Amino acid sequence: MVGLGRAGIGMAVALKRSGAFVHAVDEKSGDAPEMIQAGDRLGALDILMQTDWTGSLDFDLLDALAVSPGVPRDHPAIRGALASGKAVWGEMEVAYRVTRSPIVAITGTNGKSTVTALTWHILRVANKGAHLCGNIAGAGLGERAIGEVAASSAQDEFLIAEVSSFQLEWVDEFRPSVATITNITPDHLDRYATFEEYAQTKHRVFAQMRENDVAVLSRLHPETIPDSKVKCRTLYVGGSADDASVSDSGVAFAGGAMIEAKDVPLMGKHNLENVAVAGLLARASGAPWAAVEEGVRTFRGLANRMEIVADVDGVRYINNSMCTNPDALRASVSAISNGVRLLAGGISKAPRASDFRGVLPANVKAAYLFGRDGDALAEQFRSDGIECYVFETMDTAFDAARHDAQRGEVVLLSPGCASFDQFSSFEERGERFRACVLTLMEAAR
Repeated sequence: MVGLGRAGIGMAVALKRSGAFVHAVDEKSGDAPEMIQAGDRLGALDILMQTDWTGSLDFDLLDALAVSPGVPRDHPAIRGALASGKAVWGEMEVAYRVTRSPIVAITGTNGKSTVTALTWHILRVANKGAHLCGNIAGAGLGERAIGEVAASSAQDEFLIAEVSSFQLEWVDEFRPSVATITNITPDHLDRYATFEEYAQTKHRVFAQMRENDVAVLSRLHPETIPDSKVKCRTLYVGGSADDASVSDSGVAFAGGAMIEAKDVPLMGKHNLENVAVAGLLARASGAPWAAVEEGVRTFRGLANRMEIVADVDGVRYINNSMCTNPDALRASVSAISNGVRLLAGGISKAPRASDFRGVLPANVKAAYLFGRDGDALAEQFRSDGIECYVFETMDTAFDAARHDAQRGEVVLLSPGCASFDQFSSFEERGERFRACVLTLMEAAR
């Protein structure tokens, strides 16, 4: 087992519980806090753990090499395993091999966390056993790595899994019972040579599905539909002739529910698409229409995804730290009808700086930019006539935005970029935003 972050530990636990002898390795120092924590967890299960690992392995002693999602595809250990004829398994492959539970897999570039959590919530409303797991993190709903639950979950329980492209790189037998791709837009092009390679990796979620399985496909995002015909039953999101249709007034399910937009607690038309997909996923997993309707109505969203933190002196503060690309930025800002003071910046994942052109609608009063690529974003936004201010840190950008915000406006953290220049994760970035708002609330008392 190579890599002992959240996913790697979950995979090691799953493999051990399934009866395998596990040798877990990580390049980090044994003194690192996360390695000490990993040692405590794995040591209790008698899993052999090696830190300060230099990359060498005796492939004659291995049946398979399991790799965490963050391990590069050209890592020497992976190259060595393939050259030795050994199987390479990713997180989804391990989960599928050890579990008795059906897996509902949700992948895509944007919206997959919301669809995953909403599907899980609907199934729980329907009184079905369900675990929220996979790549979803920072949602505040008790989500876990899929390995943590795969080996011990029951046959009548569902694993509702957010699946990243990284987790689909090393799959072979992985076969979800229900699956979808929300959308595919340029992302992770530091990992993939082309957008087409990235998209094809996403399409692997459908590769092993058969006639008893269900794929939910979206005509609203043709890039998500594979060129070759899927071999399972299909449900479509699209127009009035499809299984679910989306309009400004809401979501209509063929032969089932009609959910009006006013009854959806999530902002933006893109979230109506998410409701349509989640409703079909839950329905394919056995939820009745009544549970779909109630589940949507009672869903309260996720931390770090258009999360309303507070209203202070007539100004609303929204945390959308999960937003890490231009398309997500466009959708989140467009979901707000009020004037927006936008906090954005960090490390851009867009292939070209010009991908940020035309992203911001007219309701953006000003953009307060920070981090490594703040200046680059400012150049693009100014070309569209957006007033921009550039700061070194998010804290100073926040102070300027809240000072300028007028009653009735929104201060929105929607970075459009990765967080790793100033924060360890998007969760830490979102927590820092909440802390800034909390300080402001205390000062206003």
